[in-house]
Order: sequence, then C-alpha cells, then structure tokens
Amino acid sequence: MADKTCLVCTKVIAEGKEMKWNHEGKWLVFDDMGCRNRFIGNPKKYLEATAS
Repeated sequence: MADKTCLVCTKVIAEGKEMKWNHEGKWLVFDDMGCRNRFIGNPKKYLEATAS
C-alpha cells in the first residue's frame, strides 16, 4: 500500500506507522497522538481544509 498523509500536519506517514481515528464512520490517519488530538479538538477546521 502507498504511504498516507497526516490530515493535520500533512507529513507523509509510512505504512503501519500511522495513528488512526474513526470520525463519523470514516477512518482517518495522523502522524502522531498530538495531531490526532488537535483534530479531535476541532475536526471541522481540518475537514474543511481538505475539502477546499
């Protein structure tokens, strides 16, 4: 599988090294726990950024 990109910091994450989080039925990946926690604190901010 291809590497993934963190939704918060946009860092490329090697397969198997990602921090996963299920948001509204969709699995998202993050570089680390800090990025995951920033997303949880304000998911709308990051989801809107990826939509544009």
